[in-house]
Amino acid sequence: MQYTDNDLASPGPASKHWMDALTARHTVIRLDMRGCGLSDRRPERMSLDAWVEDIEAVVNAAGLTRFAMMAVCTGSYAAIEYAARHTDRLTRLIIYGGAVRGRLRRELTAAQRADAMAALQVYESGLDGRSEFAVSFRRIFTAQFLPDASAGQLEAHDRIVSQRMNGAIAAQSVRAFYDLDLSESAQRIDAPSLVLHARHDILYPMDEGQRLAALIPSSRFVPVESHNNIPLAEEPAWPRVRDTVLEFLAGNEGAAVPAQTFRLTVRQADVLRQVAQGQTDKQIARTLSLSPRTVEMHVGAALKALGSKTRAEAAHRAAQYGLF
Repeated sequence: MQYTDNDLASPGPASKHWMDALTARHTVIRLDMRGCGLSDRRPERMSLDAWVEDIEAVVNAAGLTRFAMMAVCTGSYAAIEYAARHTDRLTRLIIYGGAVRGRLRRELTAAQRADAMAALQVYESGLDGRSEFAVSFRRIFTAQFLPDASAGQLEAHDRIVSQRMNGAIAAQSVRAFYDLDLSESAQRIDAPSLVLHARHDILYPMDEGQRLAALIPSSRFVPVESHNNIPLAEEPAWPRVRDTVLEFLAGNEGAAVPAQTFRLTVRQADVLRQVAQGQTDKQIARTLSLSPRTVEMHVGAALKALGSKTRAEAAHRAAQYGLF
């Protein structure tokens, strides 16, 4: 399908290759979040319930009974909640670069919390208009999501952002995102799920993706060697991501594994990463600023969580399942 630069339905440089790959094998229905793109620009409500209602409306209008759902970045919140409420309707769930907790529900330092609140104050003016400040702000904002994008890709993305949303809607959405914690909802999802996350994502840390995968009862976590929130077409990681997603959608049952495989805390994963590198408990303790006894306890808990008899076996399984 051909698009013009001003077409609100046109996929941008971060999504065109995704659309091309998915539409080659599947029928794709894309949902614009309320207040953005082709949706109503003046929504009365901006909340998790409202976003779920929008998904329900699109699903019902399309006459879908059973279908696969994919969500990216902030779209993960509504997808998680929808999947928890309507898990019997989903054949598959894919989350890329998302999170189960909003920014203010994560473990933050005082400085990180202050930064998060300060960001809210500039979203409204920074994402509006063509002023020099607005254009510069959007470029910086976009570069955090796509640090490896070229100048041309950033410019194309800026055109899309400025056309498809305004600052007031963006700020309102972010305020709602910040205070969400969908940990309980994630545990109610029965659908086989695939959670992918860039290792070096600036805005959405990979441990949030790991946390999400650990909570969903039947899921697989796949780390992606990328700095971008969603992989660009030119990245070496893209072919693997594309093939993994398509195989999962095709019904490859090997893509879903029992949730208990992923029941590791972030600290347990940190310790096993060091074990995999051949470090002793004393060396790990020095590296992670822990006592040797605490390291030993984390190793023991990880062995139990992964159903392993030896440290080497646990480290191998953690690496195999993408936990570090």
